[in-house]
This record gives sequence, C-alpha cells and structure tokens, in this order.
Amino acid sequence: MCHIAGIPNGGDSAMSDPVDTTHRIFVSYIDKSREFYLAHDYGNPYRWAHYDDAPFTPLKKPLSQSRLGLVTTASVITWDAASEPDPMFVPRETFAEPANPPPSALYTEHRAWDKEATHTRDVDSFAPINRLNEAVAAGRLGSLSPRFYGVPTEYSQRKTHAVDVPRLIDFCREDGVDVAMLVALCPVCHQTTSLAARHLEEAGIPTVLIGSARDIVEQVGVPRFVFTDFPLGNPCGVPYDVPMQTAIVGMALDLLESARFPKMTVQTPFQWHTDAWRENFMHVGPENQEALRQAGIERRARQLERKARDAAAV
Repeated sequence: MCHIAGIPNGGDSAMSDPVDTTHRIFVSYIDKSREFYLAHDYGNPYRWAHYDDAPFTPLKKPLSQSRLGLVTTASVITWDAASEPDPMFVPRETFAEPANPPPSALYTEHRAWDKEATHTRDVDSFAPINRLNEAVAAGRLGSLSPRFYGVPTEYSQRKTHAVDVPRLIDFCREDGVDVAMLVALCPVCHQTTSLAARHLEEAGIPTVLIGSARDIVEQVGVPRFVFTDFPLGNPCGVPYDVPMQTAIVGMALDLLESARFPKMTVQTPFQWHTDAWRENFMHVGPENQEALRQAGIERRARQLERKARDAAAV
C-alpha cells in the first residue's frame, strides 16, 4: 500500500517513525482508555458495545442521484476566547443545523480527541461539508441534505439507542436523506456513531463511517468503515490539506457504492508525519499516575455536579 505523509503544519513531507510490528499496528483505544481511567481510580472498566454481525442496506439508487446527510459528534454552540464553555456542561442532545452556509467552526473541546498532536480549527478535517459540496458540484453526489446532524457522545448506550438515534433518524427522514456519512472524533464518539450507523441501516438508510479508532468501530460492527490511521480529531484528513480531504471523502463515497456485504473496512493510504502520538495519547506512567488520580477525583466531582443540574432541569 502506498503511504503519503500528512504534515499538520504544512511543512515538507517526512518519513514516519518505524512501526513496531510486534504489536498491533493501529492503536487499541479500548485498551488505552481502560488503563487511562483505571489510573483515574475508576474501578469498573467500561464495557464497550459488541455485536457479531452488522446490518446492511444496499444503495437504492446511484450516488449521483442520492441525497447525503452528514452526522458529526461535534456541537453547535457560540463561544469565544472570553466565554469558553465548560466542556462538562455543553448541551447533550441530537441536533439538525443548516448546512448552507457551511459552519466555519464547530465546538469540539468537550470531546477526548488528541489535543496535543493536532487541532480541529479546520472543520473539514472532521466534518467535511465543503468537500461534500464539491462532490455535488462534480456530479459525484446528487445533493447534500439542507441540514447536517449532530449526535451526542454518551457513555450510556441505552440513551444512544432509545433517545438520540431515533431523533437522528427522524431528522434524516424529514430531509429526504438517502445515504448518511458519519464522522467520529473521540473514542466514545466512535461507539456512538457506530451504533447510529447500525440503526440508520436498519431504518433503510445506507451509511459509511469515517474514523480513526478501528478497534472500537470493528467491535461494534458497522456496514462500511473508512479508517484513517491518524491521531483522533482529523479522520477526514490533515487540517487545510484539501487534496487529502477530497481523497478520503472520495474513498468513503466509493465504499458506499462498492460494498456488497457488511463489515467492510477500507484504510486510507495516508500516514501522520510522526508516530509519537500513538504512545503519548492517554499515556499512563509512573511520572503522571498521581496527577491522573487527582484528575479523576476532580472529574467525578464535576460529573456529580452535572447529574445534579440535569436532575434539577427535569
């Protein structure tokens, strides 16, 4: 497979660090997150969704005649440097927002993507509305839904199944969506979008998911998955690298057309400019264990505060 270096800062291409093939080549976020939150003193490891099979709905008409709905796990809120919201208290509900004009920014700080390795200032690196509009202009895609959709990332799989995804399906039906593209940011975002893809398929809407947490997506089981082996946050390509983003979106559209059975994974032919992020993200070691333990104490206190606010709002 051909590999092309992705350089976040626009610098010259560079060779990636050598890959240790005695270990799984792609990152196991299930393992990383388990050890990370155990270090926060969360004593009961999270149980990720797992299915042996996956639903599959074939295209009902050519993509050139189909309307596509884009689904993100980012949020649509207004903020600036002087009024940065508390990530713990960002609203958690499914939404539909106008896709024209495309949003210049989406809020992502409440999601656990790799904030040391990359950034999300380029919306098309994780919610490629402009790249999809270009596909429509080129005749590759029939149309883009008048709205794009957000589904909240929840540890509660029950809420995703019973509340969030049914509302997403309603939005898609209201807008006449024929096919859906889902894009994930954080580890749990990959579970949420995978569960959403399964429900959309069962509702008769073919899907393709673009993400960077392969272990989570393949454990949940989706019909079509485009895997970009990048730090979490830019599954649709390096920020501001339009040719790369166009290629990745094109691969997702190709997979929508070419898949003949479920659990189809296609890996994009791009590499990040370094492999250091693989070890650094959610790193646990003797040097940071006490800091992680203290962070866990603070996180649990704020989670209790959020639950109290949610209860008071009912």
